[in-house]
Amino acid sequence: MILLLFILTLDPRYHTRDEVAHELDSIARSYPDITMLDTIGYSSFDSIPLLGLKISDNPAADEDEPAVLYIGCHHAEEILGIEICMYMISELTSNYSTDSTITGWIDDREIWFVPLMNPDGHSVVMAPPETLWRDTTWRDNKSDNNNSGFFELEYDGVDLNRNYDFYWTEGGSTDPTSEFYIGPHSFSENETRAIRDLTYANNFTFCITYHSARYGLTEVVYFPWDWEGGFSPDFPFIRTIADTISKRIIRDSGIGYYSALPGQGLDGRARNWLYGVCGVFTYCIEVGTTTILPASMVDDLCQRNLPGAYYLLERVSECGITGHIYDSLTGEPLSAEVIIHNYYDPNLPPRKSDPQYGRFLRILKPGTYDIEIRKHGYASIYYDDMQITDGRMTEFDILMSRTGGEMPAPILQKKINVRPNPSSHNVLIEIDDGMALSSLTVYDVSGRLVKNFENPDRRVIWQGVDEQNRAVAEGIYWLLGRSEEERTIQKIVLLKGSFNQ
Repeated sequence: MILLLFILTLDPRYHTRDEVAHELDSIARSYPDITMLDTIGYSSFDSIPLLGLKISDNPAADEDEPAVLYIGCHHAEEILGIEICMYMISELTSNYSTDSTITGWIDDREIWFVPLMNPDGHSVVMAPPETLWRDTTWRDNKSDNNNSGFFELEYDGVDLNRNYDFYWTEGGSTDPTSEFYIGPHSFSENETRAIRDLTYANNFTFCITYHSARYGLTEVVYFPWDWEGGFSPDFPFIRTIADTISKRIIRDSGIGYYSALPGQGLDGRARNWLYGVCGVFTYCIEVGTTTILPASMVDDLCQRNLPGAYYLLERVSECGITGHIYDSLTGEPLSAEVIIHNYYDPNLPPRKSDPQYGRFLRILKPGTYDIEIRKHGYASIYYDDMQITDGRMTEFDILMSRTGGEMPAPILQKKINVRPNPSSHNVLIEIDDGMALSSLTVYDVSGRLVKNFENPDRRVIWQGVDEQNRAVAEGIYWLLGRSEEERTIQKIVLLKGSFNQ
């Protein structure tokens, strides 16, 4: 009788759709300096705003920082993921500036949440008991499969976690009446397109998509992939992280920890598309022992899941390679392919650096790797036996020469200091003692030469003028230093102000 009452009336501890929206809005208003609430799309049937919340120290800016994504409620009945996301959002925002670890994450990361990806389906689960179309086991959204103009439990809905454009026809059903219906075509649903566009707009390193199983294995961390006896190209690195996540989450029973398993097969699930197409290390966590737990267990479940979620915010800076790729002549950021030999599948889309900043970031384990940087029209660059150590990212910037040009050498550390930067007055350029530059050149963003310093001293002052001693406009400029063996590059931001002082 108690169980029946629980099923008929969901406890108010669980967020309704409106409560999610109101709480996110309240948090965004309370913490405007570190949050940005965005409508990333609208649901397929009811046109409900799909809300994404970004937490970062400059939330309105797209900064050159690693990004992590958390998604709740692909499947409507799996409402525990909503609660974990909302719990995490509250803890991160309320502890900024008082907790040094959380403050560091927010200052140095871009953290995105989509707590309620499926608001249409969620409304079916959360509807009052007397509602005819209420179903606490509803999985899909409310797409009008038979074009009747209204929602029908027997015919409608698409399984959003089978609708992504990666082996889309595998693993689900083409029957519109099935709860595993893959949709009329890949990305047919507004909800999955919203996640697609958010992912394309942000260079995510990690993602967790929260689920909770009605059947099958529970309390498990799935990761890409085991398919026809072959594994994902980054399998050793993805698996190690999954193992660590799982060992940080205590089971509902209080005994033991979650398991970590590769997903069997390839299909249109979010984790496969996010990794296979976009290169995002994505983990599907089946939280709890069923889809809807008694309200008394919800806060405890959220607290037990946070160490696993937070680990990704730590791991993004712990072991791997990162840096920037630039055109050696213009200093322009380049979107170039970064290949880790022996951990590479040419059948997958290339893993490229971010076109806005030229930033690349690849998660690895300690060891020795052969790395290739490749871009059409440029000479490829090779690093043989690069040693990667634990506890930090190996950072280096790369200058690529157009085909037929001089082969630039990589810079393994910054050897020019620029201050102040941004600047509204004279810019002091300091060159490290260990680097003898033959030239120091300033370019604008279009690649035009602005100012050249031949045989520069250790300290150079740029007064914001060009070769004709004319003041230049505010904006972004690139400082390129050259020696016989090395090159280095720095970005300078000029603001409105008074130069030649």
